[in-house]
Amino acid sequence: MRLFLIDDEIVALNALKKRVDWLKYGFTEVYTAQETKSVWEFLKKDTVDLILCDVEMPGENGLEFVKEVKIKYPKTECIMVTCHADFNYIQKAMRYGAEDYILKPIDYEELEEILNKYIAKLEMNQMQTRREELIEQVAHHRSDDSESRIPLVMEYIDEHLRDKITIRELADLVHINEQHLMRIFRKETGRSVVEYITDRRMLTASDLLRNTDLSVNFIADCVGCENYSYFTKIFKKHTGLPPREYRMKFKKS
Repeated sequence: MRLFLIDDEIVALNALKKRVDWLKYGFTEVYTAQETKSVWEFLKKDTVDLILCDVEMPGENGLEFVKEVKIKYPKTECIMVTCHADFNYIQKAMRYGAEDYILKPIDYEELEEILNKYIAKLEMNQMQTRREELIEQVAHHRSDDSESRIPLVMEYIDEHLRDKITIRELADLVHINEQHLMRIFRKETGRSVVEYITDRRMLTASDLLRNTDLSVNFIADCVGCENYSYFTKIFKKHTGLPPREYRMKFKKS
């Protein structure tokens, strides 16, 4: 994802860029600007997922800038950075389409909460979009063969490993009853639905342990295991090693 940081104060701009681990939030490209003109030029050529914009700047006012961005590029989210704690002023920013706001001097813990909320909203929108796409695929499916719907169920599971997945949810997705789904799923895959979900989660976890430096707790959360002890128990059952030992043994240099 692409991020743009805009602030006419170079010290504040550099601090904002360096003090946040933007990659943790999925931003692989981070750009900076001290005015909006260069940002407009960029937006003509490339998309930007999120903009953090100071309100008080020379030239174009930050509020007017965000208002125009939301009109021309509605998918680009904006977070305002402002010295103004006045409610009416903040309300105006939100009415113009700002995702959120944060006061100067920036409280970086508060900023991380805002970013977590932004990412959660983004993931929810992506999940909803994907769910709608899968439902549409099923709705246009012309075959009466229930087995042919299992790949859609498997794809949905792979897309939602971080979430709580229920049999009813999967059955509703492909418009068959739960018992029938469990029966044909085992017939087609040789595993129960629950076994498949667990296998996919542990496979994903082992891949993350080998190829990233993400914490074990974070990886557990990524595969839908909020309880660390439970994750360790299941992971060891699948691989023969606890997560930390597995990483030490197999992590790539």
